[in-house]
Amino acid sequence: MPIFTFRGENLDKVKEYHNKIGELALLVNAKVENFVFMFEPINLITNERDFNVLYVTVEWLGRPLKQEVVANHLQEFFGKHYSRIYLKFTEINNFMYLNGSLIG
Repeated sequence: MPIFTFRGENLDKVKEYHNKIGELALLVNAKVENFVFMFEPINLITNERDFNVLYVTVEWLGRPLKQEVVANHLQEFFGKHYSRIYLKFTEINNFMYLNGSLIG
């Protein structure tokens, strides 16, 4: 159950990326219906001009061999829109509940 949280300034780009969820599901061997996408707008405080950042967290059952695949997929899509893309993976093995039931 991959949960992708996008923090950035462009909700429309995240919605556009969501259209690639089938492709992403094949890459990480997960069912499309198990993906969750969330978006949180951010206000970045920096001294640099034209500085835009996308910060993505992925919470999932550990797939260490798939992390680089996801990183490349995100970079390929968002690389032309953001000057920096941060990506953080968190394994939720045995720590995720949905409606009171353990799912991960």
